[in-house]
Amino acid sequence: MRLAYKFPIGLTGAVSFALIMLGLVAQTQAAQPTPVTIQLDFIIGGKHAPWFVALEKGFYAKRGLAASIHAGKGSADTVRAIAAGLADFGFADMSTAIVARSRGIPVVTVAQLGYVPSTVLWREDTNIKTLKDLEGKSWAISPGQAQWFLMPAYCRINKIDFKSIKIQETAAPIQPAALVTGKADFIVMFRASNDEVAEFAANKVGIKLNRIYMKDTGLDIYGSGLIAKDEDLKRRPELVRAYVEGTMEGLRYSRDHQEESLRILLKHKPELNEALATVQLKNALTEVMLPPESIQSGLGFMKPDIMEKTVRIVNEFFDVARKVSAKEVFSNRFIKR
Repeated sequence: MRLAYKFPIGLTGAVSFALIMLGLVAQTQAAQPTPVTIQLDFIIGGKHAPWFVALEKGFYAKRGLAASIHAGKGSADTVRAIAAGLADFGFADMSTAIVARSRGIPVVTVAQLGYVPSTVLWREDTNIKTLKDLEGKSWAISPGQAQWFLMPAYCRINKIDFKSIKIQETAAPIQPAALVTGKADFIVMFRASNDEVAEFAANKVGIKLNRIYMKDTGLDIYGSGLIAKDEDLKRRPELVRAYVEGTMEGLRYSRDHQEESLRILLKHKPELNEALATVQLKNALTEVMLPPESIQSGLGFMKPDIMEKTVRIVNEFFDVARKVSAKEVFSNRFIKR
């Protein structure tokens, strides 16, 4: 009787133990962070500190992401990488992403990081005095960069004969040198990125550059943003939210702790020029990435009327395969307000 009495209890205990172990295994598996690849828009510089801050301070990890961050070769390359599954999330030019969407590449912008930061730069000692003077001049540019898509639209808006401009295919890293040495008449850079690279290069040899901001001359639309696959918004929304919220926390921390954020960036990328990265980060946080709507409505929030305008200009002036609607290309659902 005693043995018969103990057997059921032992069996129950074994079953309970097994269930507990299965539960612990499940909890351990659930606690494992999800590896994700983040591809940035371009060569890493000061403006990219918020991503490395989010990595270093654990803003991604606490949301379940094991993130790896990689440089890009231009926004078009980043968008293609996301669509092809070579990267999970990205940071890229929004207009480039909209054009890609028109061509059947299912990507969506899930946060904005300011208005178009592009600048047109030329040497002061040339005969370029106005935008109209760009006609017939040589432009150092590489296919795949966001500027490749922006410039034709910008010329149409400003009634510049784009076809008269002499395209001089030049790798992105050497475009500032091409301008400074006179091998190209003008370049189109991004503020808080290669704009400062060109400025530093010119200062070294005592050359003064003139600059016009595209956002002040017809392209007052959103510039770069956080990019995700349409499919992930449907199937993995928790990962998209983790990427957006983690990056925005990194941006907020960088804004409030610029010196520490720079140190974090240099820890991960010690090859960077500290003086250049300092200026890039400062300009990113004070001029580019934090427009009023980010302060008023939540970091990364996209105003519907500005998105409508952005899409309208892209549809009208860019080389789209079909006209897209604003609701296709952006979502504010992951913005904390």
